Amino acid sequence: MKKSARALGTGLLAVALVLAVAPAMAGDDCDVPIERWQKRDAVRRMADGNGWTLKRIKIDDGCYEVRGEDAQGRGFKAKLDPETLEIVKIKYRRDDTRDRRRARDRDDSGVRSPVPPAAPAAPAAATNQPSASISVSGAQIE
Repeated sequence: MKKSARALGTGLLAVALVLAVAPAMAGDDCDVPIERWQKRDAVRRMADGNGWTLKRIKIDDGCYEVRGEDAQGRGFKAKLDPETLEIVKIKYRRDDTRDRRRARDRDDSGVRSPVPPAAPAAPAAATNQPSASISVSGAQIE
């Protein structure tokens, strides 16, 4: 009995350690104290040096997340280590995604199709008939 209890305890300890270490193994998160972060201006300078045109800089999962276009005009999203400004993860947007979306918004003549306005709500039927009476707590309402 003692042997199985010890094995169970060892197994539970192993599971607890795995669960504690799993978040630290997430590959695209950054864990840098804010005092060691480089400024956003440094991110912009790094992007200029790489030939990137940035459209957005934000913070996500403790990393800088930038969106923009590279020197070839491809759209991308990248996560940067805030201390070293090294690329942690980069994802390029498919070239045809934007074109497909634009084509969907255009008719055959190449002109953007206007968004159809929402249909106005139909007005209540106006009749000269008196409305049905309602009884609430014994009081008659017409």
